Amino acid sequence: MDALPRNQVLTGDAATRLQKLPAASVDCVVTSPPYYALRDYAADGQLGLESNVDEWVAGLGAVCREVARVLKPSGAFWLNLGDSFSRHQKFGAAPKALLLAPERLLLALVADGWMARNKVVWSKTNAMPSSVRDRLTLTWEVLYLLVRSPLMTLT
Repeated sequence: MDALPRNQVLTGDAATRLQKLPAASVDCVVTSPPYYALRDYAADGQLGLESNVDEWVAGLGAVCREVARVLKPSGAFWLNLGDSFSRHQKFGAAPKALLLAPERLLLALVADGWMARNKVVWSKTNAMPSSVRDRLTLTWEVLYLLVRSPLMTLT
């Protein structure tokens, strides 16, 4: 990339796009990556359709390492994540149990050097209804504020 794009939304494969950005060149990253096992975007190698939740965590962890590389020391990383329910033990949890995908990813990111500064609950006032009768409808998602350094301030 010849010139650093300014005031643009970059689209495409996140890992590939991030690799083209210079180190410590970004002030803020805001993303809502594909949740585990919820959508098929019909793209080869897409995130979200891994064979189990741990592979999803590993794939997103690789993208987040690139985010860490391009983020300035004082930068912020906002990460919106939702969870899903297991259909079989092979996915990473007992059938009908929450996969705890956001929590698994957050723990992996902290182990990789990220600091979790905040966990914001996005409460959906008009959530999609659920026909499932043995659990409550998920009417919220989590938004994590992550940083690499305690130098980050919200001003």
